[in-house]
Amino acid sequence: MAHDLMIRNGKVAMFCVGERDSAWHKLGQRTMNVVTWSEAMRLADLDWQVVKIQQTAVNPLGVRVDIPRMATFRVDDGAYLGTVGEDYAVIQNKDQFGHVDAFLEATEGAHYETAGALGNGERVWCLARIPEADYVIDGGDQHRAYLMCANSHDGSLAFTMKLVDTRVVCANTLAVAIRENGSAFRIRHTTNAHARMAEAVKVMQTVKKEAVGLKAKMESLAERKLTRESTEKILDRLFPKSAEGNQTRRENVLSEVLSLYESNDRNAYPSVKGTAYNLLNAVTEYTDHLRTARGQGTQPEKMAIARAESALFGSGERLKTQALDVILECTGGQVKHTVNYSGALLDAVIAQSN
Repeated sequence: MAHDLMIRNGKVAMFCVGERDSAWHKLGQRTMNVVTWSEAMRLADLDWQVVKIQQTAVNPLGVRVDIPRMATFRVDDGAYLGTVGEDYAVIQNKDQFGHVDAFLEATEGAHYETAGALGNGERVWCLARIPEADYVIDGGDQHRAYLMCANSHDGSLAFTMKLVDTRVVCANTLAVAIRENGSAFRIRHTTNAHARMAEAVKVMQTVKKEAVGLKAKMESLAERKLTRESTEKILDRLFPKSAEGNQTRRENVLSEVLSLYESNDRNAYPSVKGTAYNLLNAVTEYTDHLRTARGQGTQPEKMAIARAESALFGSGERLKTQALDVILECTGGQVKHTVNYSGALLDAVIAQSN
């Protein structure tokens, strides 16, 4: 189930630093100043406590009894957040990013750039900018690196940390795992959760190293020219044909992705045109800016909220991470050669859906 950004007292529970117009920065409160976590909590409406309360039920004899489930509530207004097990350990907003503060202090120029809450506050997150891990492709296509930390108060998400790469030219994001085997660093809500959070410091120290590895992957993709066959293979993996036979939606998706691919950001960086890097950008731009997100409705603000949530936590995030893996796999060791951009590629790929 998708959870929209929390709205209380007419305000979206999110803040961002600066004037950037990304998939999520169109929403919430803005500030031009670097902020502390306590200031971020205030700006993003995260300055509240969570309490866990025993659930009860009335049995057939009319007697109220405890049941082996607990409920979490926000203390300031009593809002229900979720149902959890008896062993669930609450990690308060003010505590969960304490280690991130230590990381920011130890990393030159690092700072909180955005934070917010979803639903009634059952999920919260922050993005910490890591300027030392930024990089540039083709002399001008800038990427910015962030550490994303997220947590839940309803048992749906462990305390999670991931590296997030943002391509500035079109403000789309690619979430990249910072642990081996494609999984993020996660801490479950158990009795030893606070002790395990100390391990997070060690993991965060690998972020810059992983960002360097991501830079190498992106530079490699920028050198790999795609053929019609390799492009079709990648798109078939990412957007498989429906077993039900109705291919209209798939055709529309392929049309949008390939239109972005051929445009190459209006050919802002000609050297990457027709490359695997160009196709990855097209998939991520489609996901962050064009793709339909469940529950987005028709109002522009609701569409932006749902798409932002999907891009960072939901199916959109999974699609982008899959795209990086699939494109790397399908283009590994491929010989450089060009591809026709006359429009025949677009027609040929869509024709495969029929």
